[in-house]
Parts: sequence; C-alpha cells; structure tokens
Amino acid sequence: MKNLFKKIIFLLILLPILSFGQINQKVWYDGNSRAMFYRDALSGDLKDIDTTSTRSEGEGYTAIDLGMHFTPNDQIEIFSEIRVKNDFGYMWGSGSYVNLRRLSVRGILNERVSFNLGDMYLKQTSFTLNNFDQELSKHEPSVFQAYRDLINYENFYLDNYWRMQGLQTNFSYTFYNAINSVEADMFASRVRGVQWLGEPELLMLGGTSLIKLENSLVFAINHVNAFEVQSSSLDTATYYNPVTNLQLKYSKKINSLTYRLSLDFGGSIRGWEKNNGSTIFETSGGFVKANLKAITKNFKSSFGFRYVDTEFRSAGAQSRRVNYISSPSTYAYYTNNSILRPVSMLDITSDPNIYNHKLSTSLMQYNTLYSAISPYGEATPNRAGVDFLFDYKNDEGSILAVADMAFFQEIIGQGTEEKRSMLSAGLSFTAHIDKITGLKNKTKFEASLNTEAVNRGGSELESISFNSLLLSAGLSYELFHNFKLISGIKSFSGKGNEVGAQRDEYDQIIGYELLDYDSKEDILMLGLQYNFTKDIYFSLQTNQIDIDDRTNEISQLSLSRIYFMFNMNL
Repeated sequence: MKNLFKKIIFLLILLPILSFGQINQKVWYDGNSRAMFYRDALSGDLKDIDTTSTRSEGEGYTAIDLGMHFTPNDQIEIFSEIRVKNDFGYMWGSGSYVNLRRLSVRGILNERVSFNLGDMYLKQTSFTLNNFDQELSKHEPSVFQAYRDLINYENFYLDNYWRMQGLQTNFSYTFYNAINSVEADMFASRVRGVQWLGEPELLMLGGTSLIKLENSLVFAINHVNAFEVQSSSLDTATYYNPVTNLQLKYSKKINSLTYRLSLDFGGSIRGWEKNNGSTIFETSGGFVKANLKAITKNFKSSFGFRYVDTEFRSAGAQSRRVNYISSPSTYAYYTNNSILRPVSMLDITSDPNIYNHKLSTSLMQYNTLYSAISPYGEATPNRAGVDFLFDYKNDEGSILAVADMAFFQEIIGQGTEEKRSMLSAGLSFTAHIDKITGLKNKTKFEASLNTEAVNRGGSELESISFNSLLLSAGLSYELFHNFKLISGIKSFSGKGNEVGAQRDEYDQIIGYELLDYDSKEDILMLGLQYNFTKDIYFSLQTNQIDIDDRTNEISQLSLSRIYFMFNMNL
C-alpha cells in the first residue's frame, strides 16, 4: 500500500514539472482514459435450476493511460505509458495500482536509419509474422464498437501487428536507374524470458528486404527465426523454427482499371535439438499463394489460390488470439456442479481476458464450432483451394457491399484416406439511409452473414457433415447531433459432426475425438451512444445473451446485462 501511494505521489509531482518544461524540452502527451462498468443477471431456466451461482454479478473500473513523449532533439524520442487504475468498490487506494504499460526509445541515425528499442509493433506476411483476426469478428457491425475497442486496446491489437519487445531498425535508399529504391527492415525480439527451472529463453530474429523496380515490379524476402537459447535452461532439447517467404508483386493501370498481381511462396523448418547438436525431431513444409486484384473507383475484386503444406509451421503466423483454455470473466463457473464454462461467442465478443498476446511455439487449441476451416488464418496447414472477393461502393459512399467465397480441400486425410471439403462464404451490406432517402438525421444499417460447411465422405465413422452460420446486424439512428440510438444482434448456430485431432508435444496427431454440435447463441443489444469525436465516446447499453448447447442440457446460459463504457483516446 505504501509503495502504491509513493508511485501516485511521484506521478502527481512529475506531471507539473514535465508540463513546465514542455516547450523547452519538447515534451508532449497522449494516451487513453476509460471508465467501464457492467452487471450481469441470470435469467431463463438456469436461474431456477442453478442454486449455487449468484443471481447477478458485475465489475467496473476507471483507468488512465498517460503516454509521455520526450523529444530532446529531432532524432530521438523516448516514449513511456503509465497506467493508473482504480476498481470500483474499493476505498483509500486498496483497489488501485500504478504500473508501466509501455516503454520505448525511437530515433533516426544520420537521417537514414531509424531504430526502435523496447516495445514495438511488428508484422510481415500472413505466413511469417501476422496477427490474424479472431473468429466471429468478420463484418462485425459498428454498433459493437465499445466491445471491440476494449479487446483491441487491452491486448495491444493494432491491425494485424504483434506487440513485441526488442530492437527494430529499418532504412531505405533511393536510386535513379532501373531500381527505384531498396528497403530493409530487421528486428530482434525476446518472446519469452528465462524461467526458473522452466522453459528456456525464446528469441525471434527476422527481417524484410524489398526492392522496387521502375516497371512497378516489387521483389521482397521475408524471414523470421524463432528459437530457444540452449544455455538458458537445463532442458535437454531446444526449439527452432525458421520461416522464409519470397514475394513478387506487380501492378498495372489500364484506363480506369488497376491490376495487382502478387505471388508468395516459401517454407518452414521446425524441430528440436539436443545440447550436443543432434536432432530429436524435425519437420518441414512449404506454401504457395497467388492473388490477382482488379480495382476501379467503385469496386474491387480479387481471385486467389492458396496451398499450405501439412507440416508447415510458423510461430509468428499461426499464433491465435483466442485462448480457449482460459477462464471467462462472466460466470466462469456455473450450474450446481460448479463446472468451468467453456469460452463462447459472448466471451469472444466482449471479454479481453480470454485473449492471447504472445507467440506460441505449438498449434494452440481451437473450437471447430467457431472456426472449422481456417483456425490459424491463411497459414492454416493442410489446405489447398481458391478464394474470391468482390467489394462495391457507390459514388456517394451511401452503399457498401462485400461478398466473398472460398473453397478448400485437405491435402491429406486425417485418420483416413478421405479428405475434407470446406466451403466458406460471406456477405456484408452497409447502407447510409439518410444519404439515400434524404432523411435529416444520420441513419446507418449494417447486416452480414458468414457461413462455413465441412464435409467428408466414407463410412459412418469417417463421414463428416458440419455447418455453421453467423448472422449480424446493426442499426444506428441519430436522435440529435452526435447522440444516437443503437441496436444490434449477433446470432450464431452450428450443427453437425466433426473429428478433432489430438496432438503430442511435437504437434503430431496421436488420436482423434468425435465431436457433435447442435448449438445456438444470441446477443441482442439496445443502447445509446454519444460521440464527442470519433475516438471519444460513451455507450450505455443493455444486452440479452442466450447460449443453448442442445447436446448437453447443462450447457445453457441466459443473461441480462447492463453495460457502460466511456472511452477517450487522446
């Protein structure tokens, strides 16, 4: 407690000093402030059946993340972000804490080479280093913004970047002949530190070299290598995983139509070796991806092909966001048997605590119900197929429509010679009704559907037939300037049978699990939202949540939720 008050007092003393020297020392501030509260109440049949769980529960807090930028000269910037958080329901600082959320040093050497030391955001390609989106988030209506912003901010999700710690540097040179420019980006990151009598230190080294030619041709080499340091542990074996991705890109404009052609190919090696240098286990795999895009003012379309070998492994590209072995924040244990509730659409949509923000050296668990086709993004192994995307927007920007479809097949069967056939399709539609009808108040309607289907022939034991459907919709109506009424729905259903793979420590399949699904989940939302600016708003809403797993009578949950969020990005 004394240390907490010392930190707070130090912070209060430091801020005025920094503000006084803001002009001369070039100190400036940004950050985030948030106040959040929710309360859930049991409803439905479980309210009467469950006699051990509380009738309602909730939590809330206020938090301020103060970002301080020190720029002693034009070449150096020191950035730190301090979090001050206070949980509701505590007095005299007993539920408060202060910690350092981010710290980095950025600079430029000789006006050519930039560097970043400390916390950094890194991304390469979808096969080397990429933080792909979580399931059930595709075409999500904007009325769910409060939940989405919370999850992304708390887990350092910036687009598809991974937040890592280490050293990054990049530079570029411009030429005046056939080569327009040469760019290079390199990094060294410490993914996992030394653990006492545990796993060894895990590092990742990587880089990208890019050459732009004058004929709009771009050639790039992307490489990452995640490896454990043998001397940092008493383990008899250490892990290594180099991955290389070669890229060719070409663009051409003909009249009003722009074509973009891209080709990715490469491979990975993954294994474990003893301290004497001998290999315990090693596997390798490759991939090929080709894509052609056509773009005009009003539409863009793309057609692609993708092949990912069965043994392709990439820690930087296959690490998942959702951690299904984590405990949910809302009614983690329920029913009279105090069973741990499995992660559901409710948690994926609203709970930042079930998310992962570190790279994994093994294929993380996933739920086939929510992601049967691409649980590891575009780098999902044992897939070959094609995909198509069409995107349309009218001149006024009042209508936006997106359609996509993909068909994949397994390269080799799992536990049988029969192969899975997989089809996914999505459709999204956004209409600014006020622009179309001339309505005075801003009104926006959004709707989308996403479906997956998996089938496999063979005997009764081999055959698979699984289908899932996600329907989402949102409507916002501006009552007066910047103050709007919002409503939305997310409805998910999955039915059929699948076969789950059980893997050993080397990710090799050692067994199978028969899975049966008949599930229905709904989230209904109605609320009010006021936007001071795009990034400063408050949202007050009520949710009705229903989870019904018809294969298990106890796996049912109905909740009524009141949710408040005030978010301010500076």
